[in-house]
Amino acid sequence: MTFYGIPPASIRRALAPDSGPDHARRIVGDAVAWWHDNRGGTSDLPIAVGTLATLALAAPPTPAGRDFGPMLIPLNDAGITDALRAIWNTCWARNPVLTDTARPLHAWLAQPNDTDTRGLADYARVLIRAGLLEYASDVTRCEEEDVLGLMVQRMRSYSQRQPVGQFFTPATVANHMAGNLFTEPLPHGARLVEPCAGTGTMIRAAAATLRFQGTDPSVFQWWMNDIDPLLAGCLSVNAALWRLGPRVTVSCGDSLRSVQDLAESARQRAVAAIAEQKRTPTLYPTSNWPSSHWPG
Repeated sequence: MTFYGIPPASIRRALAPDSGPDHARRIVGDAVAWWHDNRGGTSDLPIAVGTLATLALAAPPTPAGRDFGPMLIPLNDAGITDALRAIWNTCWARNPVLTDTARPLHAWLAQPNDTDTRGLADYARVLIRAGLLEYASDVTRCEEEDVLGLMVQRMRSYSQRQPVGQFFTPATVANHMAGNLFTEPLPHGARLVEPCAGTGTMIRAAAATLRFQGTDPSVFQWWMNDIDPLLAGCLSVNAALWRLGPRVTVSCGDSLRSVQDLAESARQRAVAAIAEQKRTPTLYPTSNWPSSHWPG
């Protein structure tokens, strides 16, 4: 039995790759292949990565949660754009600070043109059929591999990353480093800082290690920084996918500056985002979501 061309979520989970890394690589492989074939090379990176990130946020918080796949699969380009806006409206209501930091992933939704939305529904279907919703609803799978980091790596060539010194730590190396780092229990409320976080590979490994040791990562304070606004946006989404909890700060700036400067900049952005959310509770207008929020 299928719904709109996809099996129910329980069957999709059963058919998914056995491991998180394999699952993430399948999602990214299918996504990049479609983008190359239909949108041309690695253009429109914020749209390609942003759509993947947004649909990941639409996944239920647990594998047993509501299946949104059948709701998304039949939508056309305008419909999927409307759904993406509604998802960010929900994020804006729940956490305006991290939603503001993630703007490089969704700002294009404010006034997309025909080129921006061309084929977007087909791209979303590729992501859903590759198992993105099942991947993002399972924190164990999310913590085994950084799907957004893989997507950025595949979409940005070495020649694009090399001039700005952008290199991504392999997941296996990050896992090994985290295992060596957390050999002693940390006090609850401790602050964990990553000044050059990229999309958060080391943070992912740290959270996975702590959870494996029986400690909920949400009892700590997490501070992640990167100089690239797009990567900082990915950090904000990954904080949700990795269930880092309410005490997360994502800053965007040069880590060679003083910690106080970065902290003050992040504080000012947070204050501004909260104030803006109070003035404008709905981030993007939608046509088919009367409540202005994603049903999740």
